[in-house]
Amino acid sequence: MINGRKLPIVISIPHGGISIPPGLRTICLLSKQEILLDSDTWTRELYNFKNSVEEYVDTDIARIVVDMNRSRNDLPPFNPDGVVKTHSVVGKRVWSTPDGLPLAEVEELLNKYHFTYHKLLEMATNNPNIVLGIDCHSMLAVGPVKGQSGWDKRPLFCISNRGNVNGEFLNKPLTAPPEMMHRLKFLLEKNFKEFVGNNQNTEVPLVSINDPFAGGFITKYHGSKGIIPWIQLEINRNLYLPKEIPSSLRPSEMDLIRLEKIRDILLQVFSDLLFGEKGNKPGNKVS
Repeated sequence: MINGRKLPIVISIPHGGISIPPGLRTICLLSKQEILLDSDTWTRELYNFKNSVEEYVDTDIARIVVDMNRSRNDLPPFNPDGVVKTHSVVGKRVWSTPDGLPLAEVEELLNKYHFTYHKLLEMATNNPNIVLGIDCHSMLAVGPVKGQSGWDKRPLFCISNRGNVNGEFLNKPLTAPPEMMHRLKFLLEKNFKEFVGNNQNTEVPLVSINDPFAGGFITKYHGSKGIIPWIQLEINRNLYLPKEIPSSLRPSEMDLIRLEKIRDILLQVFSDLLFGEKGNKPGNKVS
């Protein structure tokens, strides 16, 4: 909370889960650590704003099982990294069944998890108190595909509205206005500059807009409705992950302290974005 009140935001965390449904555990080829690292590792802890925002939606289902940030029509074999994966982000086969999961099982998973997640987001978006949606992710410090443009020079934050690098219209409808994107960029830079200190690579911007990610299915689908603006937020894992993941796969006490500090700064950034830095009350919904 900020000043005793919840922020009028819906937080979405689609890739923080690591659970495999019981019926699929025996055919999953990935280790628990591989599942964790294929997810947006520890983002359920990083973005744990349950008690600080009006609406909060997450899932414990692993991204490799059902990717909530993909269209339900984005299926293998056309896309091995689609809504139900056949391969992990680093290209490792997920299932012992060579062609992936049977179509009937895929449909069952989508109806049980994907439909439910987006129904909850729709309900949250329609809450009249909500003025902004933020779809929360983490990104690999270095892109998974070597040789792609900028694969080794990722920023600490990427914010996305499906536009160009200035947050302006490119070839897809914007999910949040450019002015909001620039304001958020300014606030992230201002509040995290001291936190990062001298560890920031000066060749890489602290915050970029729509680069390397322009926004996924969640911002596209829910932002296109025009009820509230939606922004995708990516945090570089270098900002919060230790060099070695504990054997427990859970954050250590020191990790939790760092995660909490980042979370507190983010909460202030969100508050300043909506209310202004002097704590002024917002007027109408942000548009």
